[in-house]
Amino acid sequence: MPGSTYDLIVVGSGPAGLAASIVASRLGLRVLLIDRYRHPRVKPCGGGLTQKSVAILRILGFDPAEVVEFECREVAIASFSGTYIVSHGEPLIRVSRREHFDERLFKYALSMGVDFVKDEAVGLRQLKDYAIVYGRESSYEARWVIGADGAPSRIGRLIGVTPRSHALALMSIAKGPQPNLCLIDLTRVRWGYAWAFPLSSSEGDVGLGSAQWGRYVGVLEGFIRGLGMRPGAILGHMIPYRPPRRPGSGRVMLAGDALGVADPVTGEGIAQALLTGSLAALSLKSTDPLAKYGLLVRDLINDLWMGVKVSYAVHLVDVQLASRFLGTSALGFREALGALVRALEGRITYMDILRNMHKLAIRRLTAFNAKR
Repeated sequence: MPGSTYDLIVVGSGPAGLAASIVASRLGLRVLLIDRYRHPRVKPCGGGLTQKSVAILRILGFDPAEVVEFECREVAIASFSGTYIVSHGEPLIRVSRREHFDERLFKYALSMGVDFVKDEAVGLRQLKDYAIVYGRESSYEARWVIGADGAPSRIGRLIGVTPRSHALALMSIAKGPQPNLCLIDLTRVRWGYAWAFPLSSSEGDVGLGSAQWGRYVGVLEGFIRGLGMRPGAILGHMIPYRPPRRPGSGRVMLAGDALGVADPVTGEGIAQALLTGSLAALSLKSTDPLAKYGLLVRDLINDLWMGVKVSYAVHLVDVQLASRFLGTSALGFREALGALVRALEGRITYMDILRNMHKLAIRRLTAFNAKR
């Protein structure tokens, strides 16, 4: 394998890298997947699969039922003004353990003919017709490289293309009785939320994330104990958002967390990782793959930037102002909950939400005045 020339080298075997490998292999390309760890491996993550993630996995030919351990048909969202229940015919969130999810998807990619080598990519050289990825063990050549090595991405730093911002998240597999729903608590941290996703009747994925960095271990432990559970090992990870305007450079494209496409409102990253990895691989069939990839992800990147504005409205205006001090929230209106569901399904964009946000604001103020 070392010394061989491939059509594509994918650095990183998370959802973005695996989706890219699967799609490229289906296109008839010779693919090498490089990662410094073997699966299964521990990956700090909430493990929630939204309907967008499920749809993409099915398109890839992977059955998400293989990795789902709990289906949340109801989601409780706690704010300072009360707790709001969101329900839907289909599960809003399907909960998986990331080490199991990644391992199953990894095995599926290998079954498609993808080659794998355990090595850490530490260098990169781009030439006219191919690129060389330097690992600690060997060097590898390919016509194109997809950097899907998470946050912070070494491939991204090597080409000078990195996300603008990073949020902080902590999670733990907690022991104790589990409710029959998923919980999102907006009151625990500023510019973020805490979550509790059941995995079984006695175990859950519990964590918190915030765009405002701080010391949150004690906060998370208190949240877990307040739910009547016992915290396990607490692991931390970065959530990159505010993606760069260009998705790569030369013969290198970035995908997933390496591109910074986590949702700035919800923190979701799996759906965007699967999507960008797939689109990067699809672009390889064009005459100018990097330009094609830029076109394919342009709307997504623009909408994620719109999502930053929506996050200000949610976490600052609604949570910290309206909910905390005025006793009201947009979550109390059917339109807002409906928009949340459609966003999780991928049926509306943040631009759509911004266009209609002023209507919700007027209704919220009207309701507040009526209470007075």
